[in-house]
Amino acid sequence: MYEYEVRIGYSQVDENKKLTIPGLINLFQDCSTFQSEDLGLGLDYCRSRKLFWVVNSYQTEIDLMPSLCDHVKVFTYPVDFSGFIGRRCFGLKMGNDIIVRCLSVWALLDTEEFKPVRMTDEMMERYIPEPALEMEKMPRKIKVPSGGDIREAFKVEPAYLDANHHVNNGRYVELAFSNLSGKKDIKKFRANYLAQAFLGDTMIPRVVDTEDGASIVSLENGEGTPYAVMEFV
Repeated sequence: MYEYEVRIGYSQVDENKKLTIPGLINLFQDCSTFQSEDLGLGLDYCRSRKLFWVVNSYQTEIDLMPSLCDHVKVFTYPVDFSGFIGRRCFGLKMGNDIIVRCLSVWALLDTEEFKPVRMTDEMMERYIPEPALEMEKMPRKIKVPSGGDIREAFKVEPAYLDANHHVNNGRYVELAFSNLSGKKDIKKFRANYLAQAFLGDTMIPRVVDTEDGASIVSLENGEGTPYAVMEFV
């Protein structure tokens, strides 16, 4: 397990001084990046081999969201690997208690043709799997009902991109979260990443509030094909 301690800052919280969902995902993303860099498997390693990781899905369960100035530990570890697919757990600990749990699925691709690539020997040796956190078993795919509320379209700007030159996975969450209809006390969050978005692409948010209390945000292109789908419960 890899972990680091952080104090929740003002830039990470909402109007109620609680860590936001985008802030949470950014903490997770930083944690896995720190682990990869410390293991010598970070950006430079991947770029020299024309490789990059993309996240396919997140499933997150929240018992307690930390507040402004809380001290928490962010942790992550690999769960298992199969060819070019890897599963990774994330979480937040406050004291000895795990207050947030997350299971994510990632794919390793090559940078030229965006085709799946098997993990390298170094990756298999240095990423040490551990048992997954106990979580509700849920399907990875989020079903998006028809209809809903179509929000204002926007173009992908340079600030949305990460070091791999496509929209950062945390940015998708931020864009979806900003289109929620007042939902604040979120206990479960899921995300599906379906297509990469690049500079100049157009995104159109479609928001569907379901009968069981979930809010689903589909970030779509002009033809209604989603780049990413998020579910907030």
